[in-house]
Amino acid sequence: MKKQTGIGVIKQIAWAALLTSVLLLPAVTHALSVGEAKRKGLVTETGNGYLRAQKGSGDVKELVRRTNAARKAKYRQIANDLKVGVGVVEKDFGKKLGGR
Repeated sequence: MKKQTGIGVIKQIAWAALLTSVLLLPAVTHALSVGEAKRKGLVTETGNGYLRAQKGSGDVKELVRRTNAARKAKYRQIANDLKVGVGVVEKDFGKKLGGR
């Protein structure tokens, strides 16, 4: 295994921290969580790291709106920290979150 040093380790830690925070976002609208909405087929992950409503009520749309706004803020923060474009972060998280 290749030993990583410096910026590589920092990037890995930053990605892990961001992924954890994105997955654990307290994006709950009327007791509907992102995980529950996914299990019910109400939302899906996109290839660019955001949620998309598949079907559902205004509550689902609000859940998607709030979650995506929080994700965008996190993606911008990590992009700034790593000095990369936000699109790079979005696509990376899209893959990690299983988006298509």
